[in-house]
Amino acid sequence: MIAFLFIGQGADPPWVSPEVLADPAVASLVEHASAATRVDIARLMARGGRELTRTEILQPAMVAVCLGVHRMLERAGVEPAITLGHSLGELCAWCAAGAIGAADAVRLAAIRGALMAREAELHPGGMVRLIGDAATCERAVVEGARVGSICVGAHNGVDEWALSGDEPALACVIARFRATRLPMGGAWHSPAMAGAVDELLAASLAVPRQPMRARMISNRRGHLASDDNAPDLLAGQLVHPVEWVASLETAVALEVRRFVVIGPGKIMRALVYKNLGVDRVVEIADSAATIAAVAAR
Repeated sequence: MIAFLFIGQGADPPWVSPEVLADPAVASLVEHASAATRVDIARLMARGGRELTRTEILQPAMVAVCLGVHRMLERAGVEPAITLGHSLGELCAWCAAGAIGAADAVRLAAIRGALMAREAELHPGGMVRLIGDAATCERAVVEGARVGSICVGAHNGVDEWALSGDEPALACVIARFRATRLPMGGAWHSPAMAGAVDELLAASLAVPRQPMRARMISNRRGHLASDDNAPDLLAGQLVHPVEWVASLETAVALEVRRFVVIGPGKIMRALVYKNLGVDRVVEIADSAATIAAVAAR
């Protein structure tokens, strides 16, 4: 059984090979992202630069590229039985499961990115990577909460967490624990994003939908999503932690034997290997050669 796993926004800007960016399946979705943001995203991705790290630009760019690669895999005859995605990647997973169209997913990503950027300006904050067990994570949150606002933003590995909060709380955690700052644009997956939830839900409900062909694992709790609750899970995710460990455990319990990881970003790839091991993963579908190799197996 094959699962398509879509990476999220991550902490590093996306890079894809020129051959992938030039593929018509990718290029057409990148054009949708450019229209939604009024920015030439193809040019940005080709040259790089700080503008690409802006949340409102990066999110639709990432979704466009990932779903373009998904189209290339479909063209090669590779279909998933299960889809899942980390944070932003869950929009791609919803689309790849057959619920919504790719162009609509890109437009939703633009809305999501703009809403999150707006809330980050209103409620400044950031994220840190914390290494330690669950007890260590709990102590870090308690200590940080003494001086500011902080919560768990993601459980990325058995001993790896992302904490979201304001500057005083994050500085406290960095000073006292094995924690390093993540170059994120805001306190993602925390109450700081609460003002965006209803608007994202409304936008998600307005998109034409159809029953999912593949099963989708939601990272809200690591459970399977349904056609009915997927929009609520996607919107509510903004203020809840990404339960990435639980999501991967569910995929393994469903007897997934191959994971095709879709999307650029070395940090997210490392998390997949850390959780699943090299033998179970997995293909990294970010080049035409890799896609051909996946299709041939």
